[in-house]
Amino acid sequence: HDGETHLRHLLARETARQVLEATRAWRSTASVVFDRPREGQICVEVIEPDNAYRQAYYARNREFITQATPLESCLVEDPIQVMLAGGLEPMREVTAALRGLDFAGDFYLAATVYEDKDFSMLDVLNPICTKGAALAEWAARRGYAREEILAIGDNHNDLEMLQFAGIPVVMENSVPELKAFGWHQTLSNEEAGVAAAIRRFVLQEAPEGF
Repeated sequence: HDGETHLRHLLARETARQVLEATRAWRSTASVVFDRPREGQICVEVIEPDNAYRQAYYARNREFITQATPLESCLVEDPIQVMLAGGLEPMREVTAALRGLDFAGDFYLAATVYEDKDFSMLDVLNPICTKGAALAEWAARRGYAREEILAIGDNHNDLEMLQFAGIPVVMENSVPELKAFGWHQTLSNEEAGVAAAIRRFVLQEAPEGF
C-alpha cells in the first residue's frame, strides 16, 4: 500500500460539537477520531472505561490517544467521526437521543452490536459515509460493475455495503437482521468464513461446509 488517501469525507466539526453536546450524559463513552499520522488520532475526555472491551481498546491504542477536557476543545479541525462505545442499554439510549435530534440529517449513525458481549459501538460520520457509498465510489473509480463485487459482512454497519454488492455474503455468526435478507451465508469467523466465501465466489471452488 502506498499510503495514499483515495477517498475522504470528514464530519463537519460543528456537527461533531453538537453531537458531543447532545450526548454529554454519556461523555465517558465518547471519543473523537481524526485523520492524523499517530499522536492525537483519538481524543477522549475520560480514560476510565468500565467495560473490558473499552479497556482493551485503550490499551491497544494508547500511543494514539490524547486527553482533552472538555472533549469539544479537540475540535480544531473536522474529524473522521465521533465514536461512542459501551454496554448495549446505554448505547440504545444514545441511539435514541441521536436519532431524535433536529440535525440528525447532518450525520450518518453506524452501529456495531455484539449482543453476546454486551457491547456496542456507534460511529457518527459524515452523512454520505456508509460502507456502501465507499464501495460504490471505489467501484466507479476502478471501473467495476456491481455484479462483479463480492462483499462480506456480519453486523448492522455492513447493511448498505451488502445491499450494493452484486454478491452479498453474510457470516454464519452475523446479526439476525442481516441473515433475514436471504443472502448467501458463509461459515463463521472462527471457521475462516471469509476465506470460504472467496474460494467459492472468486476462485470458483467448493469449500467444505459452505
